Amino acid sequence: MLYLVSTPIGNPDDITLRALQVLREANAVVCEEPREGARLLRLYHIENELIALNEHTERVCVPELIARLQRGETLALISDHGTPMLADPGAQLVTRAIAANIPVRAVPGASSLLAALVVSGLPMSRFRFLGFLPAKKDARRAALVQLRTERDTCILFDTPYRLNAVLTDLRATLEPTRRIVVACNLTMPDETVVRGTVAQVCEHFQKNPFKGEYVILIAGKGSQ
Repeated sequence: MLYLVSTPIGNPDDITLRALQVLREANAVVCEEPREGARLLRLYHIENELIALNEHTERVCVPELIARLQRGETLALISDHGTPMLADPGAQLVTRAIAANIPVRAVPGASSLLAALVVSGLPMSRFRFLGFLPAKKDARRAALVQLRTERDTCILFDTPYRLNAVLTDLRATLEPTRRIVVACNLTMPDETVVRGTVAQVCEHFQKNPFKGEYVILIAGKGSQ
């Protein structure tokens, strides 16, 4: 069995009882970064084998993990924070497991994507998850230009140090009255959700610099 286990995105109390049971009872926990994986297990007093699965280890690691699953072992896949597979490594492992008729089950829980969406105040009937934008400015702006005519709410992630650059690009590519939301440090005591037009949100973060985890949501064109 391969379990896809959601872990907290910030507040450690957001772990589920089922997640704790699976992390304890699995033969091993597959994580993106061993340091983050070890920190998580220590937090809940869990001792288990950790296996790193990321872009550096995937080619060698996935066949070995499939072999262990085929021998009857149970593995738990986690990301650094939140729900696995959303902009995280692991897709190849899941695809190979399904192809080998190995049961794959989700252990649902915290997700920064959904947490940000439900507090945003933006339309939720249709939305698109864009993942991470390109790192280079020209490519990033080219991707954002495509959103000028998008009518669905769009959700994107980016690295903590790039918030101001992304907001600058949004102001340069979208009309200044387009509504956006930036949700910062979700589930933590200092959680902050900044809502407004592109111009208003850019001005807020110019006056109140922020460096940490965030999610950006962009209202669809013409949305109320």
